[in-house]
Amino acid sequence: MKIRIYNYFAICMVFAFSSCTDWLQERNPNMTDKDSYWATLDQTSATLTAAYAALVSDYALNIREEAPRSDLATPGFGRPTYSGEGAIWHNHAYTNTTKGVQQKWEILYMGILRANQVIEGLENMESVSDNDRWIVQMAQARFLRGLYHFYLHCTYNNGKIIIKNKVPGTYEEMNESLSSSQEVIRFFRDDLRFAYKNLPEKYDDSSDQGRATKGAAATILGNSYLYEATLKNPNNVIDSLVDSATVMFESVINSGVYKLVDDMSLLFTTAGEMNEESIFEIAFSNTINAEYNTWVEDRLSNRLAYIFDGKGSNANNVFPSIWITHAYLSEELDMLDPRNRIEDPDSPGNYVDRPVSLRASAIIALTQDEYTGYYGGLAHNQIGFPQNEKRTQNGFSRYKIYINHDIVDDESDLPGGKQHSGKNITLNRLGEVYMNLAECYIYQNKIQEAINTINMVRKRWALVLLGKSNGDASHTYDEVAYTKESLLKHFRYFEKPLETSVEGHCIRWFDLRRWGLLEDGAIFKERAAQKWWTANVYVRNGDNANKWKKWSSVTNVEDVSDDDRMEIRDYQQAALNFIYEKHAWYPIPSTETLSNSDL
Repeated sequence: MKIRIYNYFAICMVFAFSSCTDWLQERNPNMTDKDSYWATLDQTSATLTAAYAALVSDYALNIREEAPRSDLATPGFGRPTYSGEGAIWHNHAYTNTTKGVQQKWEILYMGILRANQVIEGLENMESVSDNDRWIVQMAQARFLRGLYHFYLHCTYNNGKIIIKNKVPGTYEEMNESLSSSQEVIRFFRDDLRFAYKNLPEKYDDSSDQGRATKGAAATILGNSYLYEATLKNPNNVIDSLVDSATVMFESVINSGVYKLVDDMSLLFTTAGEMNEESIFEIAFSNTINAEYNTWVEDRLSNRLAYIFDGKGSNANNVFPSIWITHAYLSEELDMLDPRNRIEDPDSPGNYVDRPVSLRASAIIALTQDEYTGYYGGLAHNQIGFPQNEKRTQNGFSRYKIYINHDIVDDESDLPGGKQHSGKNITLNRLGEVYMNLAECYIYQNKIQEAINTINMVRKRWALVLLGKSNGDASHTYDEVAYTKESLLKHFRYFEKPLETSVEGHCIRWFDLRRWGLLEDGAIFKERAAQKWWTANVYVRNGDNANKWKKWSSVTNVEDVSDDDRMEIRDYQQAALNFIYEKHAWYPIPSTETLSNSDL
């Protein structure tokens, strides 16, 4: 990974973690002799780094699993009959013994243990050399403890999980019972409020870039309020919680610390890591501790590029679903924005219309996108669309968020190979905050404010703006008179998923659940009922230009005169299998129920 100065903290964090793991092996990290184990702020700082580093495990976020679990992606090459681990998640066959269910639980509780070690080490420290540093360390540790409990609460057992508020000193203390969802909420919000009050808006030292900030705490607090406000009854939200979420999201936007990035070279690229839109980001490296085995979960690279580049094994690949591929293709461009006219590289001085939106170009690789580089070429050259009867099996696009299309010609060119990506993972960014604030405004019946907030993001992408122009001749509007109901439907089905796609921690799944779209498997039944057909694309640039690229895209319009096109339907098995009570939340892992005598 190409390291930039503003990303220096990525090196500091992972180096500290690598040295910290050796240090932790010298003595039992669960020991109760805290006075001798954490005597200085340097020692608590090392363990704090290890608490952050729980996020480097692929299982902390389960991105590979969550994408096909939702309606955003399909697994492998086997459409419509998938196999391997991806099929378990796509077809909702996961149980309390599934690896992803077990590993996520263990990784997040490991992070909680490390955060608790820092908290108790700080509390028991006899001599504090720098009180300001002590406070910021405590705020970071409590942020991480709160964050990990929030992740577990949103993921497992209807929110009824185990609260871990101290380092266990005895066997009995290691076995704890489940707490109610409300008890868990109160616990992690207390941590996050402390973090919000005491964390800096940004760090003066560039080596601290990537650590939790006031904006990160506000974002997670806001998300927790919004999630709770809508989960029980999305048609009758809890107004007080929506108001609390609004305050948090507005504080992030109004802080002046973050801004929407409109430089396309800095969006979902290596050059754009830790950019001005990023609120909380996991730093990775494929050059530090490169000798670590691919399957070591605390290695400092990740396997996501191998998963999303479309060239992995049947069991591992993740492809964008057909509906979202078509949605990105169908985004309307604001032709009054000069960014939507680009110079033809084969005809200097000749300008043509951009074939797909800037948002589509940044997030997804499409055959039609003939002016955006992709692995040293163009998407239609670099993606292997089969020209045979298996043409529907490997997807019609590729997610670009987690791959290294901008720095290598092939993922195998990375140091350490294709399963060792050093690309950072952005957990929260300003675009998400704008979306969530707009949702709050809709619930508050502030429809124009919601439209204005959504349009801030759409303007960044040079898209047609929502609503009435009202005399604004400098932008194109769709001129729709949105109601609360129509705007909310558009937001849920298009605006939010196209902006956040497969980013962050299970964003789409949590949205589907709290919006009631998982009830009775509704979203999967909707997707299963949608009909699609393969489509040919005429390419004009790149290798093999001025030719038809057969079956390389999708359409929702049937052409009865073309016998060569194939009808496709997704989510057939998912619609049959999904049972809300079994699949809307992960179950408590069998590893926990078998080892914990209090469960």
